[in-house]
Amino acid sequence: MPNGAHSLQIVQVVPLVRVRSLANRVFDYLVPQEFEGSVQVGALVRVPLGRQVIRGVVVDLGPSQPLPPEELRPIAAVLSDRVPEELVSLAKAIADRFLATLASCLQLVVPPGERVWREGASRVRRFWVMPVTDMLQGETGIRLTKKQKAVVGAVPPEGMPLKEACAVAGVGPAVVRTLVKKGLLELTVQPDQIGTEAQITLQYSTAAAEPSSAWPSLYPEQEEAVCSLLNAYEEPGYSHRLLWGVTGSGKTEIYLHLIARALSEGAGAILLVPEIALTPQIIERVRSRFGAQVGVLHSALSPSQRLREYRRICRGEARIVVGARSAVFAPVRDLRLIIIDESHDQSYKQEEEPRYHAKTVAELRLAARGGLLLEGSATPPVETLVRDTKPVRLSQRASGSQPACEVVDMRRQGGAGLLAPLTRAALAEVLRRQEQAIVLLNRRGYAGYVHCERCGHVMVCQDCELSLTYHISVGQLLCHHCGRSYLEPAVCPSCHEAPLVRSAPGTERLDRELRDLVPLERVFRLDSDVVTSGARVQRVLEDFARSRPGVLVGTQMVAKGHDFPAVTLVVVADADTGLYVPDFRAAERTFQLLTQVAGRAGRANLPGRVLVQTWNPDAPCIRMALARDEAAFYKTELDLRRRLGYPPFAELVRLVAAAKDPRRAEAGARYLVERLGRHLGPTEIRGPARLPSLKGVARWQVIVAARDGSRARRLVGWIVRGLEDAYRQRGVSLTVDVDPQSFL
Repeated sequence: MPNGAHSLQIVQVVPLVRVRSLANRVFDYLVPQEFEGSVQVGALVRVPLGRQVIRGVVVDLGPSQPLPPEELRPIAAVLSDRVPEELVSLAKAIADRFLATLASCLQLVVPPGERVWREGASRVRRFWVMPVTDMLQGETGIRLTKKQKAVVGAVPPEGMPLKEACAVAGVGPAVVRTLVKKGLLELTVQPDQIGTEAQITLQYSTAAAEPSSAWPSLYPEQEEAVCSLLNAYEEPGYSHRLLWGVTGSGKTEIYLHLIARALSEGAGAILLVPEIALTPQIIERVRSRFGAQVGVLHSALSPSQRLREYRRICRGEARIVVGARSAVFAPVRDLRLIIIDESHDQSYKQEEEPRYHAKTVAELRLAARGGLLLEGSATPPVETLVRDTKPVRLSQRASGSQPACEVVDMRRQGGAGLLAPLTRAALAEVLRRQEQAIVLLNRRGYAGYVHCERCGHVMVCQDCELSLTYHISVGQLLCHHCGRSYLEPAVCPSCHEAPLVRSAPGTERLDRELRDLVPLERVFRLDSDVVTSGARVQRVLEDFARSRPGVLVGTQMVAKGHDFPAVTLVVVADADTGLYVPDFRAAERTFQLLTQVAGRAGRANLPGRVLVQTWNPDAPCIRMALARDEAAFYKTELDLRRRLGYPPFAELVRLVAAAKDPRRAEAGARYLVERLGRHLGPTEIRGPARLPSLKGVARWQVIVAARDGSRARRLVGWIVRGLEDAYRQRGVSLTVDVDPQSFL
């Protein structure tokens, strides 16, 4: 029997791996005598698995199956960090709700430094690189390359993580290891000791100023909303409310009053925002109100920064957490309040395993412990309105007035270009008055697709079967899904008789057109082609805020959470962009986007104007958005979904069979339909339908739409578990997406 195994304490461990054959399994291990008392549910441990030692999470005490102790292996080590038991239970609930592996769900709740996103049960170590002082003081005669000198200059005396050293110096690990061989650097392993007590300096620093004692007065409608929501907060058990307020109605101030109440009672709060890089203003407002009690969690932080913030939260130093989707898992002490700002935003849904929705996770978390879940939106999701969320309405702006909205019928506009003469004249007037404008076009690149007018051929990616976008900055056709680039042919490769035509202009072309109207230094572009980091987004927004006059042009990024008092004109260059995509939420998303971007105008004392260019001015969702006829839109949408059997009148599960061999992908999807059809009615199964290939992989889709969602999920989970191994052996992968938000 292994040394220390006589303890006979047995625990259940889930290994932190992504190999599906292991990721859903629980293994029993003995607790050696030296670890007795330190191994509880949530403990992070190192355990032997096969020939390797990997990390895992203790998920239960006692054996999972009756095996004699001599057949069990002992835990190798217990790590200093741990997962709160509440979050272990949450991970189990998420795995069950979204039909995901337990290991992938535990990855969401473990401390950031412990996360392992590698295929296989690989051993994880954190390497720390330090300079060898004696060698650096006289390194005479040692020849160094330019890259090696960059590393030596980058590593401070106290050392730094290997990954960060490589990132700062712009080199790969091999360069560092060469310096180790030369004796200039030392490489050590520090798995648990990085930055335990160090103060963190972030883009949104936790070293905040003292909290402000001056709170702005509320207008009557805000006061009523705060009173109603505080009553909901004080209700025993779990409460769910919707704060439905027009853009600029002061929802953030109401959030702050609720957070203050939670803090006054010793409780904690989480405030979720759609994208951390696009909403610096709300973070600064929370920090200025509550100081160092605010923690920030988001993916732009380095691993060591995330770990430091995580530990601050665990110790109770940060009782408020602001962050994007993954912040819903923050280990906040005595959590009693979760606020989801702009709850309609698609970014709250994760599109990779595990495919959770932050709103559902918040519901699961608070339902188990009690507290208030508050959604805030000017355009709440259709599904939210039919639930028992008891909307609290804000119908007026905190400052400014509602902008005047106008349709620009592009069928009747003369002249070439993306902008109609009326729009150009409005922009010229904004410039004359030294004000600002925002121009939205929700399509990247110079041309959304390239086609032949003679034969109709469209240029598509050979790997993804999706249309290619032309980017004039690189002079190439790019696939926005796999990143592959192509040269644009001189003539159509299909008929060889006509040149290709660039259609569906994007933000790159709009940017160029605006620069013919507006001084070069006054145009600021915001889309994922030009802003590749949160810091870059902030710089663009800060530069625009200081510019008088100025024009901000971009995709839906420009519609989110911005408050620029000098913006008096908003232009939607093409309101039809997302209207006819194959998605039952297309009308809802068009309505939401138009409403949100229109709310950026006239937020201060200056009157606002909104111009919406469209080829379909009679489209109901466009017409109702401009008229602010929310009641008519939601009634129309609900009637349509009830008739077609879409959420909220059915719950959806999306299954995708994918394979290199198109025939096997199709066969896999058709067999899924056959198996599902033995238990579900014909109206509950939609498909199979062929999807465009992605990265050379053929895909077929099956949709389950069932009124009894819990029964459908159990059935799908049972069928998929039974088929996974057989499909894998045939080169077919199965993807399950519960409550899907995308169907491409």
